[in-house]
Amino acid sequence: MDYQRLTEIAQEHFWPNFGSRQDMQEVPLRILVSGNGALVTDDSGKEYIDCFAAIQTTQVGHGRREIADAVYAQMQKLAFYPAVLTYFTEPILELARKLTEIVPGGLSRFYFCNDGSEAVEAALKMARRTQQERGFGGRYKVVSRRLAYHGVTMGALSVNGLPGIRRGFDPGVPGVSFAAPPYCYRCEFGLDCPDCGLQCYRDIERIVEFEGPQTVAAIIAEPVMGAATGFAAPPPGYLARLRELCDRTGILLIFDEVSVGFGRTGKWFSCENYGVFPDIMTMAKGLTSGYLPLGAVAVKPEIGDLFYGPKASADFVHGHSMGGHTASCAAALAAIGIMERENLVQRAAETGAYMLERLEGLQAHHIVGEVRGTGMGFGIEIVGDKATKERLPAGLQVTRRIRLRSWELGLIVRNETDLVVLCPPLVLTHEQADRTVAILDQAIGEAERDLGL
Repeated sequence: MDYQRLTEIAQEHFWPNFGSRQDMQEVPLRILVSGNGALVTDDSGKEYIDCFAAIQTTQVGHGRREIADAVYAQMQKLAFYPAVLTYFTEPILELARKLTEIVPGGLSRFYFCNDGSEAVEAALKMARRTQQERGFGGRYKVVSRRLAYHGVTMGALSVNGLPGIRRGFDPGVPGVSFAAPPYCYRCEFGLDCPDCGLQCYRDIERIVEFEGPQTVAAIIAEPVMGAATGFAAPPPGYLARLRELCDRTGILLIFDEVSVGFGRTGKWFSCENYGVFPDIMTMAKGLTSGYLPLGAVAVKPEIGDLFYGPKASADFVHGHSMGGHTASCAAALAAIGIMERENLVQRAAETGAYMLERLEGLQAHHIVGEVRGTGMGFGIEIVGDKATKERLPAGLQVTRRIRLRSWELGLIVRNETDLVVLCPPLVLTHEQADRTVAILDQAIGEAERDLGL
């Protein structure tokens, strides 16, 4: 089918994620047909370095035959049977066992769903039901953070700290409050770390005190905030204080590791960078390296035992027909196996350090205020004035210009309003990292010249 016909189909019959018909009309469609490692190829044969990692999923890289073979072998035996009530399959049980080896903090029971939004949705329901079964029926509120992304199903959307994502769907689930994010470059309090007294943490503490801890079921947080803040890492002591607050008040701590788990930050899970662990953890994306849909929620045994097993005393009436899909679990086991054999978590830490050092050279540009990174997640702050961190006028769409020009030059990146975000596959080579920096250097330089910045 030729490109023009595919474009017509897209315009008339397709509804993309996070897109609109107008967006599709303004920019030619990109039709990708193959991938290998950190590279993808379009229908014209042009190759691109995928520093978007297929929406932060493809940790082990594209074109891994081992995963396809594992899925094919499983589907020849039994393609799918639902994980409902007393029906089980070998892959889902083996995956649950395998995850106990790599998930930290003693989280040893796993609920499976289809993606990150569903995982967050389930985690919020688990927190509320756990509080009820512990005798705290009045605990239903949740504290989240501004600029946090937690998904788009209705419960997940309600704890989403990005108003542009929620707009048009309010009102959401009641009882959610939003605190300041630990975003040191753009501190809402105008303070500098470490002389800030951790005001971003104290904002959560103030909300809990105001709402009443006896009404709060959970606090949800990404240990390292994802694309919306360009992988902004929390200040020292922030997560430890959050854990102490939850322990002191009986609030459950949910860590959302959907975007930052499975090696993205140079550890299997980002919370390991700080030695702080939650009561409930969500995961998806890198769980199968994007090869098939799968999400999961990990919980401490004292939570899981309330609802399943010989100690169970309560029901958790929640489920998904395709949750823990048999073939998806086979894909996850194969992807985790690749990560272990090829030591990709350590490789992410080492290649990430190399790439960050190279990216820091972009700060020579007038409009680059900061470059930061944790493992293989990077953010480039685009500013109008480095000294004041003044933002450029939104109408200039500078980061969008950089993204589109990078595409033309053979690089796929993500942009937010004031950020260029990179999250390449963990198999990215040093040569590809060098090429990525060279393309960004050119794209940023051209944006500066074209706009007279």
